[in-house]
Amino acid sequence: MNDLHFNTLDLNLLRVFQALLEEQSATRAGERLGLTQSAVSHALGRLRASLGDELFERGASGLQATPRALEMAPAIGAALKMLEDAVSPNRFDPATTDRLFHVAASPYASSVIMPAVVRRVLAEAPGAKLHLVSPTSNVVDDLDRGRLDVVIGAFDHVDDRFEHVPLFDETGVWVIRTGHPALSPGISDEVLAKLPRLLISGVEPREPPRGRGLGLQRLSNWHDSYALGGVALREVDSPVSVPDAYSALVMVGETDVAALMPRRLAMLAEQAGRVVVIESDGASPPFTLGAVVRRGERGAVAWLLDLITEVGRKI
Repeated sequence: MNDLHFNTLDLNLLRVFQALLEEQSATRAGERLGLTQSAVSHALGRLRASLGDELFERGASGLQATPRALEMAPAIGAALKMLEDAVSPNRFDPATTDRLFHVAASPYASSVIMPAVVRRVLAEAPGAKLHLVSPTSNVVDDLDRGRLDVVIGAFDHVDDRFEHVPLFDETGVWVIRTGHPALSPGISDEVLAKLPRLLISGVEPREPPRGRGLGLQRLSNWHDSYALGGVALREVDSPVSVPDAYSALVMVGETDVAALMPRRLAMLAEQAGRVVVIESDGASPPFTLGAVVRRGERGAVAWLLDLITEVGRKI
């Protein structure tokens, strides 16, 4: 946008742009802004004329942003957020808030960190609500557009427009069922290597590469870097595979298979008497569980991020 465009641009049009980006519908954008569909269409026409781009085109699922609109979206969203923060009350009070927080967390993250987060939220913000969902392929757009406040997981890339806060490092351990016959004489890597192994084949969803995506590390890749009994696990076929760690725990608890699991999740299952945790000499680099928010968040989201960070670093 050149200086002439910016100097003559009605900044209220950017609110329409943001609403259209998030709602993908002129009708829903109008309802959100208190405008008629005609007024939204008129505003979009003014934006198109000013910027020299269609910005939104009709698609199968509604209005789809053009490449130019997608390029502008992060900066406009951040600018509008800064303006909102500037005119909003400076202090967020968790004790009086009734805000609904949206958090995406894998089942693993939900099990090992979110119970303590929920206890803290109930104690410190009794009027708040916490909506937990599993990460999907839309996680980047949902975070960009404010449909998600926080995403918790293991990431192999975080775009600069987001803030990433490490929570803790996690490693893998082996688990077998309580009462497994291999436990009688004691168990070594050599004994463990002879057991039928179960593979967790499900992966964390990855955002398709678009140059500005947020990548999520695939947790099932742990086994690639482990060795057991002198044999790299990536070189060994597993006779059984399941889609997730919870299916794996059930399968391990009722059969004689062994599985490589995240340490903290395995410890929870061992405390419940369902499995036995086996430490192995096989080494693997840890992965880092972290929380991601839009960069520059203040107020309610900053409070929740601080709370999650405090909980995570105590686990």
